[in-house]
Amino acid sequence: MSGQNHTNRFTRWAVIASGEGGGRIASRFFSRRENPGVEERIVVMNTNRTDIGNTIQRLEGKLGNASFEDHVVTFGDDEGAGNVFADGEDLARGDFDKIIGSINNIVETGDAFMHVATLGGGTGNGSIPYVIRKLNEGVDSPEYEDWMNDVIHAAMGVWPYEDEPPQQQFNAVCGLSRLLRRPDGTQNADMVLLGANSHIAQLEEQDEANGRPNDAVNERLIEAFDLMISAGRETRGVIDVQDYISVPSQIGAYHFTPAVATEMNANVYDLEYMFDMAAENAFVPLDVGTTKAAYAIVRVPRTMDEDEYTESEVNSVFESWKRKKGIDAPGMSTVSIKDGSRNQVDVLILLGGFDLDPLLDQSWSDYETHKGRLDRGRRLGNTSISAEQMQRIEDNLKEYMRFLEE
Repeated sequence: MSGQNHTNRFTRWAVIASGEGGGRIASRFFSRRENPGVEERIVVMNTNRTDIGNTIQRLEGKLGNASFEDHVVTFGDDEGAGNVFADGEDLARGDFDKIIGSINNIVETGDAFMHVATLGGGTGNGSIPYVIRKLNEGVDSPEYEDWMNDVIHAAMGVWPYEDEPPQQQFNAVCGLSRLLRRPDGTQNADMVLLGANSHIAQLEEQDEANGRPNDAVNERLIEAFDLMISAGRETRGVIDVQDYISVPSQIGAYHFTPAVATEMNANVYDLEYMFDMAAENAFVPLDVGTTKAAYAIVRVPRTMDEDEYTESEVNSVFESWKRKKGIDAPGMSTVSIKDGSRNQVDVLILLGGFDLDPLLDQSWSDYETHKGRLDRGRRLGNTSISAEQMQRIEDNLKEYMRFLEE
């Protein structure tokens, strides 16, 4: 993938979404049918048939001749996971052969998976970290094809709204830990992309009177992913998914958030200002100066003068911008190409390994509140989880965060 001329060779991404929230996000991919990096390699999983039906209903009339039902996997039982991540994981464990067989049949082949889940729930939050772990470990299943052994596993985890109940915040903390690390403390997903609902909604200038702007938030997430994978398409140079994961995994700081600014007039703004605008739109609260790895993708119209946005010029400005922001971090930049919009430039910065405290500060007290209820005998759900397992999840996250501080 990395280092090739990608003019006629797209990285083949597949989107693997689970749960109602993940399904809402994945449904928006079908509204962006022009995306050659994904095409129809989209799988939506759920335990609850009603939620799947709602997702299909939202897409009626948007798919042309395609049938969304052909991309759906149901597993477990019709009761669903009930906002309990342990139940979601247990149901995925019991139906894993069905899940992996369905992914293989729908996707057929691919280079990288983007696993999508909202972290406040039970089905997606429970199943996605488990599925990633099992695929990374390799499984002995007649439904498992050899090509899947080489797939890179990125994950998009979406943080619940700040005003959601303590159980959802508890789920989110546990989900983040499980995406980052397996029970034995080793790395799980190759790359974890984070977005926080409340923070993205603020970027959309929405207030509580307008309700929760799920569509606007989800469109932001898809917009960032589209920019991210554009670097693996037609470029004047290339960075790609392997570049996103190699150095961050080596330094042990592999969580990221997108920072995006789009449709900026190149006749008005210089590139450094565009980077500033993107950084102000990071998808989670953070201190940019704590970044440990950074990538930039500048997408320009095909008709724009190539001398204005060369790879070397973009890289020079990006490195200068990082120094001014106090970012002492490895990374790369590239220029990708789009049609239309004569002077409109889009910028994505992937900020990685940043201090997670500003994000967790929103949820940690609720996490402790809900954990206290469990300690007093309240069951986590239909699935029992031992105090030792629960402590391991918490310790894995704390150890990861301590490593970032070193």
